[in-house]
Parts: sequence; C-alpha cells; structure tokens
Amino acid sequence: MGARYILALVLMIVVMVAWSLIYGNRFAPEPDESATTEQTPATSDTDEATIEPTTQATSDGATAPISPDLFKQVEESPDDSMVNVQTDNYSIVFNEKLGIAKQWRLKRFPDRSDPTGTHLNLIPENALSCLALKFGSAQLALDALRATWKADKSEINITGGQNTETLTFTTTIGDKLWVAKQFVFHPNTYFVDMTVTFQNVSDEPILMGSNEPANGYELQWGRGINADLLPYEKRSGKRGRHGKEGAKVYIHDSKPQREIKPERALETVLWAGMDSQYFSALMIPDEQIAATYRLTETPQANTASDITVIAPTETASLVVPGFYLQPQQKDTDVFRLYVGPKDDTILKTIKAPNTQETAENTINLSKIIDFGFFSPIAWGMLWVFKGVHNIFGNYGISIILLTALVKIFSYPFTHKAHKSMKKMQKLQPQLLELKEKYRDDPQKLNRATMRVYKENGVNPLGGCIPWLPQIPIFWALFALLGSAVELRGAPFLLWIDDLSAPDTLIELPFTIPLIITQIDAIRLLPIINGLTTWLQQKFVGNMAPATDNMQVKLMQFMPLIFIFIFYNWASGFVLYWLCNNVFTVAQQYLQNRYANDEDEIVVVDGKKRNNAKQKRNS
Repeated sequence: MGARYILALVLMIVVMVAWSLIYGNRFAPEPDESATTEQTPATSDTDEATIEPTTQATSDGATAPISPDLFKQVEESPDDSMVNVQTDNYSIVFNEKLGIAKQWRLKRFPDRSDPTGTHLNLIPENALSCLALKFGSAQLALDALRATWKADKSEINITGGQNTETLTFTTTIGDKLWVAKQFVFHPNTYFVDMTVTFQNVSDEPILMGSNEPANGYELQWGRGINADLLPYEKRSGKRGRHGKEGAKVYIHDSKPQREIKPERALETVLWAGMDSQYFSALMIPDEQIAATYRLTETPQANTASDITVIAPTETASLVVPGFYLQPQQKDTDVFRLYVGPKDDTILKTIKAPNTQETAENTINLSKIIDFGFFSPIAWGMLWVFKGVHNIFGNYGISIILLTALVKIFSYPFTHKAHKSMKKMQKLQPQLLELKEKYRDDPQKLNRATMRVYKENGVNPLGGCIPWLPQIPIFWALFALLGSAVELRGAPFLLWIDDLSAPDTLIELPFTIPLIITQIDAIRLLPIINGLTTWLQQKFVGNMAPATDNMQVKLMQFMPLIFIFIFYNWASGFVLYWLCNNVFTVAQQYLQNRYANDEDEIVVVDGKKRNNAKQKRNS
C-alpha cells in the first residue's frame, strides 16, 4: 500500500481510537458546586441532611432530643407488596409501600447481556428515587420518611387491548397532607401520564416548600440508569465505546446537558431525566408548572467499578415552585413520563401534557439523540439506512450500498490519486539521484525534490486525497452505530446478528488480554477484514513508490494490526471497512488495467498505436 495511503489510514485509526478513549468511554464528570447541584450524604435518597430540627420543647420549656423513631424511614423489604403493570411495550413493577417504580422493562428490546432472553430493565436494583416525591419543607420531608403508600390495584394488564387504565397510589403525610400519584397507561405507547394531587386535610394552611420560592417539591428519577451491556462487556467488566450518558436536562434554545449554568438555574425546563446509550427515562412537566431542575449527587462506595449502572450517584429532579394550601384545598400537577428507546420517529410524537394535539411539538424530545460533531451527516445516513431497510429489510445491505455510494462519489479523487502515484513511481529514479547528490544538505534536497514535483505536475499528497471525503463518513457511521437504536440488535446474515455489536462465531471459555483489545471469542468479520486489507496492499502497493526496508516491513504487519484494532468493534463498522477494501481492490484492478492500456500506446511513424489492443486481438 502507498506510503501516503498508509499514513492517512493510520492517522484516522489513531484519531478514532484516541477519540473513543478520551470522549467515548468517559462517565459523567464530577459535579461543580453550583445552584443546580446538591451534595447529599450517601446514607439515604431522602436527603436527611436538610432536616434540621434535632430537639423538641418539653412541658417546662426546656428542650430534649427528638426521638430517633421520628427519623426512622420506611425501608424496602423483600416482603413488600408489588404492583405489576403489563402493556405491549413495557412491564413495570411498583413497590406499593414506597410508591415508586422498581423495574421498567422494555418488551421489544432484549437484554443482550442475559442469555436467558429477559427484557431490558432500565431501573437499577438499588434505585429508590424513581418517581419519588421529595419535599422542600423540612417538616414535610421528615413526615414523609414514615409515610407508606397504598395502591388501588394490584395488577394491570392492557396487553393487546385498546383501552387506557389508571393506577393510583395514596398516602397521608403527617396527618395533614393527603397525596395521590395517579398513573394513566396507554396501549402501544412508551409514555405514561402522571398526575400528582395534594390536599390539605388539616385546619391550618400548609406551606408546600421552603424559604426558597423555587423549592416546593421534587419529582425525582434515579439514582442512575441501567447500562445496555453487550455479552463481552459483561464478561470483561469493561464497557466499550459510548457517549455522554447520565442525567440530562433540556431548556429552550439549548442542548441537553448534565447541569444548568447558575445564571439559568431558575428557567423553566422542558424535560429532564436519565439518559443511556440507546434509551432514556424522561420526565416532561406541564409548562404551566414552571418547573426547574436540580441534579443531586449522592457519592457511594464501589460505584466506579460497577459497569452495569450508568451515573450510579446521580438523581435528576424536576423542582416545582412552592405554594400555599389552605385548609381542604387541593392542588394538582400533571407530568408525562417517557421511558423507552431513543427513536426519532417515536420521540417526535411525544408532546408535553395538556398540549393540544394540533399544537407544534416544542419540547424537542429528539434532541436527546446526539450523534456528535458530524451529526448532520449521521442523520442523513440514518435516513438513507431507513429507506433501504424499508425495501430490503436489512441494515447490513444499507451499509454495503452506502459504501458503494461513497466509492462512486470519491472515484474522481481516486483516479486523480492513481495518476499522481503513477507519476511518482516514474520519478523515483530521479528522486533517488537527488537524494544521493544532496545527502549532506537536506534543505537543497527538499528544494530540488519540490522543483521536480512542480515540473512534472505531481502532488506529493495526492495519495491522501481519496480518503478526505471518507473521513466524515467514518466518524458519522461510528457515531451512528453507537447511538442509533434502529441499529441495536439489527441482524445482517448468518452469524452476524447485531450490527451494533462485535460478531461472535464461537465463544471461548477463556480470555486472552492484549494491549489494545481482549479476545474471548472467535470473530470472523475482523479476520476477513484483515485479509482484504492484505489484498488491498498487494493491489495498491504495486503503485507505491519505492520505500525503505523498515517501512516495507511495517506495512506487512498492518493487516494483522487491523484485526486486533477492529476485534471488538461494532460489526456494522467492520462490515463497512471490509466492503471499502473490496471495492477499492476492484476499483484499483480496473484502474491498473486501464493504465496498462495507456502505457502500451506508442508513437510509430507519427501515428499512435495501441500495442496492448493488438496483442489481445492476436
């Protein structure tokens, strides 16, 4: 392979690997101290540190310590009653006593790391704040610790049905505040409507909040969200490439982000929640509520090594401003919950609650999908992929056709580079003479070399030109396979059953650790890709200028190096690279044949004669 081809290829690989290591594999950064981030102790999700009273007045006016029983929180136990909800798209398990969601499984998406074929569950096992309420008032927060909830149903099943069903949890906090959380489940959707109702059942007004006007109560989701692990990631204990995950919030005219800048802390948010590679759990408030956002960080031990949970210390909250409840007064707030795939087609249909069906969708839920720097190209590729998939029903064919289109688009650049390399090859004897002549004066050698290039119309960087239009395609496809849920679990053929995961022909009972990868299975696609890289070297290498022995030896190992670099990469990306090699070999073969015909044209008696054509005719 030509030296400049190799240089361009190696640089792209190095940049890709470096990018994935630096940006793709990072967890959410440590939180800054700001108005939107709250540090809490690791002992509880209820933020007991905000409950300040530690003494109580006695009959003689003295003070005495408050009984520890007042701070005793209702805890989860194996004997707790569970409420099960079944629809066509998801299966939810609620803890009745705590009034929170404990499992949220997506029926259309299997857990790829579980060989038993269970459905993917997005709620971590130790999460205790999924749809929990946290009060800004210290007294209400204290009373809420001891409150238990009661559900009006023990089971809901609308699988295959057309009707909606409701589930209501109720409790009384401190004998003065009645609270209800009502859920409305819709068939064939991924969203759930939630209504939170408060009623003052006492004879005195209740302040729903603290001294801060924006701190009435919080609707929380966390801590963390389950990762969508691949089998080899679960076995190795290391996650592969992934983007920015964890808590997310979205405000008008901004990008979804983990935190809000202090100057925008009191702005109304459109939605907030937890985000993973292909899925999200988002809370969408009624815009009339004017909810703000708070990120709560709860440090815990032994979370850095746990790859099964994303952002295991983060809880995202919608904060409802404080308000007064007069005796017997009711107040109701409406939310919409989206727990499902990051599918643009689905997300565009989700609107905020109490929004007219004909109203423009202003919450921009699709912005949770992030394809990175080359996102416009990635969105265009996804549109093409979907179109081809509608015809052939296979995203692997989409990748092959995309590769062919890129080769056709880059053919003029490739043909120009081919001519440049041919000229470079003819100039090698002259360049070697110059190298010998000016071996003691590098500056004169450079000037003489550039003069020869200029006189013969040769671009020394011409061999890199065909790669330039392909670089954005590489990056966009790299991002697409790591973020587009449409490609998650998409099969190609035979043993390639998931284009977003490495192909597995045979699983090995052991693991071979290497510097750049680890081998725990036999993957045929990277090996075939290495063979096509070697074949491409043979074809393109004939066009390369003479190089020193060290470079030649290095190039001989490139196919083997590529096998290990791509060994645990998504099979869709390796398929793209393999097809690119095959098309390059075919293109080079045709170009070499055309060039040989041109070389056989000679001038005899003032007339051009094609000796190659005469040879074929004879």
